[in-house]
Amino acid sequence: MYNCIEINMFGGLLMSRLSVLFADDFEDVSKRFCEFCDLGFDYRTCEKDGSIVLEELVKNPVDVLVIDIFMNGLDAFGVLERLKKLNPLITPAVIVLSSVDNPTIKNEFIKNGASFYLKRPVKTELLISKIKEIQKNREINGLPSNATIYRDFCDTIITDYIQEFCIPAHIKGYKYLRYGIKMSVENPQLLGGMTTRLYPLIAEKYDVSSASVERTIRSAIETAWERGSMEAFSKYFGYNSQIRRKHPTNAEFIARFTDEIRIKYNIS
Repeated sequence: MYNCIEINMFGGLLMSRLSVLFADDFEDVSKRFCEFCDLGFDYRTCEKDGSIVLEELVKNPVDVLVIDIFMNGLDAFGVLERLKKLNPLITPAVIVLSSVDNPTIKNEFIKNGASFYLKRPVKTELLISKIKEIQKNREINGLPSNATIYRDFCDTIITDYIQEFCIPAHIKGYKYLRYGIKMSVENPQLLGGMTTRLYPLIAEKYDVSSASVERTIRSAIETAWERGSMEAFSKYFGYNSQIRRKHPTNAEFIARFTDEIRIKYNIS
């Protein structure tokens, strides 16, 4: 969960705040952040483990990642290498902290994608200044936050897929499908519990029952099957109304596009 510091970012140019993930023992630093009411960013922390860091970034993209050179799982070098394989739209700026004061190592990190390499112990003021420098660069380039980019990007590609099936945008099933696919892209484990996890999640958002969600999504898929684009069903499911009389199930439909998006856009 983010710790939010309320502020209008970029003088009203952009309405999203910079987001920062700290993968270290930052309890003291986190407490001291409250002294900086004009920071204009949200922050959260996670375990000092490179593998967990990458999982966090996929689930909830951030603008700035602060990591230690040595971590469990993957170290800082390993994280930087993996970040190169992520969708560039959601790749954060990286600040590496290290007790090793070595120009060669520093240059190697910068060459491999780190924005800054800071020697421990790091004063909170210095760390804040580097984060604000990244913030300023985003302002100059007119960039929204990675979280905003990811949300809009994800919404757009999911919408494009659903529209291929000519499902009417005004029906409830359209909204339920779009939200269900989006949640499954972020957390594929939801696919293992459609009735116990995914449907209740959609139901909670739209204030309806889980049974209603199931029926409405099924009806939307049936509508597409009967009146929509058979080319889309052939393209993504490999069959048509002559070869197979029954339309895909809710689970098959959502799982198909969850996998498609995660594979196509390197979401691991």
